[in-house]
Amino acid sequence: MRVFNKMPRYGAQQGLTLVELMIAMLLGVILVGGVTGVFLSAQQTYRINDNLNRMQDGFRVGFQLLTRDLRNAGSSGCTNNGRVVNVLAGDTWWGNWANSNFIAYSGTTTHPGVDFGSAVGERVAGTAAVQMMYSLSDGNETIAIEHVPSGVNASFRIAPGANIVQGDIIMVCDQSQSTIFQVSNITGAGGSNVIHNTGGTVTPGNCTNRLGFPVPTSCSASSGSPYVFPPNAVLSKFESVSWYVGNNGRPETGGRSLYRTWVERGVVIREEVIEGVRDLQFEFLLLGSANFIDTASVPANRWVDVMSTRVHLTVEAAHVDFQGEGERANRTLIHEVALRNPVL
Repeated sequence: MRVFNKMPRYGAQQGLTLVELMIAMLLGVILVGGVTGVFLSAQQTYRINDNLNRMQDGFRVGFQLLTRDLRNAGSSGCTNNGRVVNVLAGDTWWGNWANSNFIAYSGTTTHPGVDFGSAVGERVAGTAAVQMMYSLSDGNETIAIEHVPSGVNASFRIAPGANIVQGDIIMVCDQSQSTIFQVSNITGAGGSNVIHNTGGTVTPGNCTNRLGFPVPTSCSASSGSPYVFPPNAVLSKFESVSWYVGNNGRPETGGRSLYRTWVERGVVIREEVIEGVRDLQFEFLLLGSANFIDTASVPANRWVDVMSTRVHLTVEAAHVDFQGEGERANRTLIHEVALRNPVL
């Protein structure tokens, strides 16, 4: 019987040595590390680009909307800003044209309609705010056909279909004067009678139905001066707006936003406009001056002399520093706006 020895096949796989296994693991770690590095680099690039895009959008939208209000500030629609009568009842700080149709508040000065605080919508201490009033004839105005100045139905007769409703705050003007009042009622076919009497259910209401200049010294039905607006007097919505930096309640994205308030039928409405706005400051150029000054340096009686405004807007990134610093990138841009309307 013949016995054949089975010789090992040295070319066949017999397993891995410890050295080979460690080399393979090292190569795997290097490969995974390289992929991870590429991923982290791409993520960092995305965050940087996203932050820049958001900041650029914030600057663009903020300057565009704020500039519109600044350029309209002080316009009564009929170029008679020095003769404006306010017959609204109560303490309507937002309608006090004589004192604040254009005014800014420094970071330590209280805005009468926006409190400093940490609650959502409240103003951030150290940031400035600006308030302005205007009424524009921009194609949405209504032309008066007739004015009945007194009696139970003291009213303006207008064409039916105008976009005026009960409770609206209106500025009516001609070449002699302007008057701010609230629509106490709407009657007639298609809302053709805009009534401006005292009483009624609207708030704050009118203290008198007499719309003449000068401003009433007291708020009563018999106060004020009679005045009849002629045909073709212009009725348009009265705008009272403010801009400020407030808390938005979202600390994960910085916690601050740019807010705008406006008045709708006697009620102040607050709206968040842009997220990620860190700071808002102003500088002003006064009539007869060569240099801009900050908000706190403007004398109380010189707001009527403001000719131009520099808006300092600081916008911060939505994401914190990718390197782990826990900070947000921010940029400050300055935009200069010429006030095109006298604010007298």
